[in-house]
Amino acid sequence: MPTRPLQKVLYVEDDEDIQRIVRLSLERVGKLSIEVVGNSTLAIAAMKTYQPDLVMLDWMMPEMDGPTLFRKMMEDPEVAHLPVVFITAKASSRELDSLIAMGAKGTISKPFSPKDLPEQLRTLWSNLPD
Repeated sequence: MPTRPLQKVLYVEDDEDIQRIVRLSLERVGKLSIEVVGNSTLAIAAMKTYQPDLVMLDWMMPEMDGPTLFRKMMEDPEVAHLPVVFITAKASSRELDSLIAMGAKGTISKPFSPKDLPEQLRTLWSNLPD
């Protein structure tokens, strides 16, 4: 369990409606700081400047999907240590299991409850090794 509480989340999501819902959920309900990036090509640079505690990746995005971005993260020593949670409506359980095997810390299914999302993230955070 990490010794400090979850405070900063970076969310990579191309859908503006979902961006707004997640932002409201994490800021208002969860009292977390959140940075949202609308495409995966800007995501690694945002990780380096924002320095989040945790990264949430959408699975389906144009240009580069979430799993491809996750693999790119693992190749970059500046961001490879960041815990990643996938948020998706499309992936099969086999695909999700393969991401967990690669090092993803969890998955959240769409649709999700905006009221419950912060607690889901905190639960995943609390299960991380220190």
